[in-house]
Amino acid sequence: MRKPKVTGWKPGPGELPRDPGHGMLTHFTRASHPAAAIDNLAAILSDGTIRASARMIRTRRPVICFFDAAFEHLAHVVDSRARRRYEPFGIAVSKRYAFKMGARPVIYLPWTEAATILPPEQMWRVVSLDLGRSPAIDWTFEREWRIAGDLPFGPRDAVVLVEDWRDADEIYARFDGHPPCAGVLPLRSLFPPRQ
Repeated sequence: MRKPKVTGWKPGPGELPRDPGHGMLTHFTRASHPAAAIDNLAAILSDGTIRASARMIRTRRPVICFFDAAFEHLAHVVDSRARRRYEPFGIAVSKRYAFKMGARPVIYLPWTEAATILPPEQMWRVVSLDLGRSPAIDWTFEREWRIAGDLPFGPRDAVVLVEDWRDADEIYARFDGHPPCAGVLPLRSLFPPRQ
């Protein structure tokens, strides 16, 4: 078994922690015309900034969306059969750092209810929840956090997430063996095999 190419983070001899994502928020990127997801990830690393987007945000305020979930739970999010929303290329940042920079858990509420209790400038924090609908609208399993605006990060603030060892090698090659991050983790090696 190949050892993870990780700097600044040292697992015990020959093993990964059961939940290496503890205390981390993860943000996934995806392909955009004409760039592949790994190209967008490399651009994020080069810039040292995760850029906010208004895509899929009802209020159209640019935000960055994160998952607050253990890496093994992310296997379902980046499953190749459900890649319309996410691909297995992203950045994990310290939850403490993201919180300091303004990231907060979203508020899961029906839109009409949220509009009665939140000021309009805070509605970007709301994710619609409507269990009375058929089919129900329920994204609570994502345990989403958001931050309004861009998020700069330093090399020690982020761990890169890629699909497999080939992608990890490519990230190292693109940065002459020294990507500006605390390490590169191939997600496929962290997920238990699918039955």
